[in-house]
Amino acid sequence: MGSRAGPGKRAAKLNGSSFEAPVCALAHSRAGSPVTEQWRGPSLGRPLLSAFTASLLQHPVRRALLVLDAEGRVLGGNSRAAELVGPAREPLLREALAQGIRQLADHPDRVVGHRHEDADGVLECLLRAVRDDRGDLQGYTVSLHDGDDGAEPAEAPDAARWRFALEGARDGLWDWDASTGKVYRSGRCFSMLGYPHNAFDGSFDAWQALIHPDDRPRVAEALHAHLAGERENYQVDYRVRDANGRWRWILDRGRALRWDTHGRPLRVIGTHTDIHDYKQIELQLRERELILNQAQHVARLGSWSWDAEADVLWWSDELYLIAGLRPGSTPPPFRSQKHLFTPESYARLREASIAILREGKPYALELEMVRPNGERRVVQARGEGIPGPDGVVRRLVGVLHDITEQRRSEETARWRNDLLNRIAAVGRIGGFELILDTDELHWTDENYRIHGIPSGTPLRFEDTLPHYAPESRMELREALSRLVAGVTHEETLEACYFTPDERRIWLRITARMERRDGQPYRVTGLTQDITEEHEANERIEQLAHYDVLTGLPNRYLFEAQASAAVALARTSGKPLALLFLDLDRFKFVNDTQGHEAGDRLLREVAGRLKACVRGSDMVGRLGGDEFLVLLREVARPEDAALVARKIIDVLGMPVDLGGTEARIGCSVGIALLNDGIRDLDALMRAADTAMYAAKDAGRNTYQFYNDTFYEKVRRRVALEQELRGAVERGEFHLVFQPTLRLADGRVGVIEALMRWRTASGELRNPAEFIPIAEESGEILAMGRWALEQACRQARRWHEQGLAFERIAVNVSALQLRDPEFATQVVATCQRTGWATDRLQLEITESSLMADSETLRRSFELFRRHGIGLAIDDFGTGFSNLGYLHRFPVRHLKIDRSFVSQMGEQANMLELTHAVVSLGHALGLSVVAEGVETEAQQALLKAQGCDEAQGYLYTRPLAGPELADWLRSRR
Repeated sequence: MGSRAGPGKRAAKLNGSSFEAPVCALAHSRAGSPVTEQWRGPSLGRPLLSAFTASLLQHPVRRALLVLDAEGRVLGGNSRAAELVGPAREPLLREALAQGIRQLADHPDRVVGHRHEDADGVLECLLRAVRDDRGDLQGYTVSLHDGDDGAEPAEAPDAARWRFALEGARDGLWDWDASTGKVYRSGRCFSMLGYPHNAFDGSFDAWQALIHPDDRPRVAEALHAHLAGERENYQVDYRVRDANGRWRWILDRGRALRWDTHGRPLRVIGTHTDIHDYKQIELQLRERELILNQAQHVARLGSWSWDAEADVLWWSDELYLIAGLRPGSTPPPFRSQKHLFTPESYARLREASIAILREGKPYALELEMVRPNGERRVVQARGEGIPGPDGVVRRLVGVLHDITEQRRSEETARWRNDLLNRIAAVGRIGGFELILDTDELHWTDENYRIHGIPSGTPLRFEDTLPHYAPESRMELREALSRLVAGVTHEETLEACYFTPDERRIWLRITARMERRDGQPYRVTGLTQDITEEHEANERIEQLAHYDVLTGLPNRYLFEAQASAAVALARTSGKPLALLFLDLDRFKFVNDTQGHEAGDRLLREVAGRLKACVRGSDMVGRLGGDEFLVLLREVARPEDAALVARKIIDVLGMPVDLGGTEARIGCSVGIALLNDGIRDLDALMRAADTAMYAAKDAGRNTYQFYNDTFYEKVRRRVALEQELRGAVERGEFHLVFQPTLRLADGRVGVIEALMRWRTASGELRNPAEFIPIAEESGEILAMGRWALEQACRQARRWHEQGLAFERIAVNVSALQLRDPEFATQVVATCQRTGWATDRLQLEITESSLMADSETLRRSFELFRRHGIGLAIDDFGTGFSNLGYLHRFPVRHLKIDRSFVSQMGEQANMLELTHAVVSLGHALGLSVVAEGVETEAQQALLKAQGCDEAQGYLYTRPLAGPELADWLRSRR
C-alpha cells in the first residue's frame, strides 16, 4: 500500500513488521497530552508494543492514527492526526472516542465506527481495542477521516495502481457501495470463470445465484460476521459455477472501509482469487492424509517428528490415541515424556534418543507406555535422525507401533501352546510327520518321551519298525499303503511297541495323508500312549470273565465255553458230564476264622480242583462256595463218579490257613448229557439238583441226577420263595411247650416254637423250612419276630398270675454272628416289659463251635443282664465239649433221639446217664426232650435228670391254651 512521505518521516520496525510512523511532528508528546501536541510514542514493553502495532496495521495507513490507553487517554498519534484535529475539533473527537469506547465495552471483539458532522465538515472515526496475551484490555487504536481525506475517485492514481497490481496477480476486484447496493466487479472476476466481461450485472443476487447451494450459508455467515464487527476481515472460500457449468473454487476476501455514524459499513472492497487448482491439490492432500491416518489407525501405527533445536514436537492423531490423549492437543515436550512410559522404558528411550543426536544411530525398541488412566500398552518404537547440511542431527522422526494386542495374542498363543503341551503330557499324546520321499520322521517332544527316545534324535520310519510287535508292524505297513494309494483318507490303529529299555507299551496311532501343491507328500498324525487303558481293558476283561479270587473262569465265561463244548459233544456224539460242587463247612471256617482265611481256603480249593482234572476239562467258580467241573469225552458214568470221589477225597484233606488247619468236605451233583438233557441250562439244573440230593444224603458224597431229585429240589426252591416276606404277611405263629421239674412237678421253662401256615392254609413242617430259612437268611427276620412275640406273651401270662420261671426262644447260629444281636435282645426285653433274667436262649452245639470275639461280647452282655443259655439237642453236634466251660451255659437239653431209645438199648441208657453226670459235674441243669412215657420219666428221674419236656405232659399249645393248662396245675 502506498503512503505519503514527507521530510521528517522515517521507518520504524516493530516486532519484525514494517510500520511507517511520522515522528517529527509529535516528537515531544507525553502520555495524557492533547492530541495536538507532538508524540514520540509510548514507552511499551515488547509484547504490548507488538499488540498495538498489530492493531494499527488493521487501519488504513493513509489516515490519521491515534493510540489510547485503557482509560481512553491519548498516548500519541501521527502527524496526520495533528493536521486533522485542531483545538476547535478536539471536543468533537473526544465525544466520538467516548461513544466508541462505550460500544466496545459491550462488544469487546468488534470494530466500531462513527460519523460526525460540524461546521468544519465531516469526521469519521474507527476504533479497535488492544488486549494482551491474557485478554486484558491495554488500550485502543483509532483512525480518523474527514470525508475528503484520502478520497479516491474511481480513476485516482492509487486506485489505478491497485487495479493494475491485482489484475497482474490474476485476482478480480470488487467494490460494494453499501448505501446503494451496487457492486463493481473487475473483468478478471468474470474471465476467471470463463464469462465475458459484464456477462451479468454483478449484483449480490446475481453472484449469489452462482454460489454452490451448500456453500451459501458459509458465505452469508462470514460476510455478516465482518459487517457486524465480529471479524476484522471478510474471508471465505467457496464454489461458483463457471461458464461451462462446472464448479470452481475461489477465495473471496474483503474489508469494510467506511462506516456511518451508527457503525454501519458504507463501503466494502475485496478480491476474488482463483484457488481451484490449489483446492484440488489440498483435497488430494487431505484425502491422502485421511488415508494415511486410517492406515495408521488400522495398523495402530503413530508417527512423530521433533525439531531438537526449536524443541517443537509433532504427533499424528494415531499417536495421540495410542498414548491415550485427545488428538490435536499439545503433545508433551520431547524431553518431558517421563510420565508416558514405565521408568525402565523411559530410560531406554532417553538413552536411544541421545545416541541419535550424538552419533546418528537409529533405534528400534520395545517399550511399555502408561496411559493417563493407568492402562499399559506395549509399543514398538523406531526413531532415526535427519542431519542438516553440516551433518549435525537436528531433527528426529519416528513411529510408535501399538503391539499390545499382538503381544497379548502371542501370550495367549504361548499359553495355549503350553496348555496343549501339558494336555499332551497328561494325555500322553504326541505328534508326528513322515516325509514319504525321504522317509524322514519328525516327532514332538512328547512323542519322543512316549517312545523312550531322547528328544531331537534323527529318525527314519524304517528304523522304528523293528521296535513294533510283528502283528503291529504288518498293520502299520498296510495302513500306510492304503493312505498312499488314496484308498482311505485317515487310518487309526492300535500297535504294540517295545521301548529301548524293553518296556512294552500300547499306542493308538491316527494318521492322514497331506497332499499340498509344490510340497512332498507327507503323513501326519497323533500317537497316544494307551498302555494304561489297554492294561485296564485287560483287567476289565479278566474281571468280566474270570473270578478275581481264584483266577478260574467265572459263570459268564464258563457258560460260554461250556455251551460250545455241549454243542460239539452233541454233534460228535461223545459223552459229556457236568459236576456241581458245594463246599461243606466253608461258612463255618469263613465265620470262625475270618474272610482272609476263607479266601485262602477258596484259592486252595481252586488249585486242587484243577489238579484233579485233565487239560481238556474245564473248572469254573459260580460264586460263594460253589464250583463247576465239565468233563469232556466221558466214556462211562462210572468215570464221572471216579472224578467226583477223587475231588471229595482231595478237598477233604487238611488245609493250612497260616498257623491253623481246617477240614472241609463237599457235596457233588453229577449230570450227564443225554436225550433228556440236551443243552447247558438243563445240564446245570440237573447237576444242581443232584448236588442238593448229595447234601440230603449226608454231605461229603456225590449223587447222579434223577427225576426224584429234581422234584425235591423244585419243592425246596418253592419253599424258599414262599419264605420271602412270610413275616410281613403274618404267616407265622408261636406255640409253647413247658418243662417240668422231675423233683416236684413244678413248671420251669416254657419254650416258644415257631409254626408256619402259608397263605394257602397249608401248615409247613419246621424241620423242612427252618434249615432253608437259615441258608437263605430269612431266619434273621423270623428270629426277631419270634423273640418279640414270646416276650409279649410271657408278660401277659405273668400279668394273669400264672406261675413259670422263664420263657425260652430258639436262636440260630446266623443270629449269633450278628454283632448287634445281643443289644437287640436286651432292647426287645425292655420294649416289651419282660425281665431279662427271665429269658432263656436255646442254641445248638454247632453255634458255639464258631468261637469269635463277636460271640464272646454277646455272651458277656447276656451274663450281665441275667439272660440264660441252654444247649439244645445236646449230643448230636461236635464232640469238643470245651465250650461248656468257656461260655455261660446254664442248661443242657438231651436230644429226643437218646430219650426215645433208653428202654430199648442199654448203651443209650448209659449215654444218657453220662450226659446227666457231665452236666451236674459242670454245675448245669439237665433237661430231657421228647419224654412221652411214664417209663422214660422214671428212668430219667432215677438218673438224676432235673427237668423233662414232652407229650407226656402236654403237646405244644397256643398261648391261651397254655394259660388254661397252667391254671389247671395250680
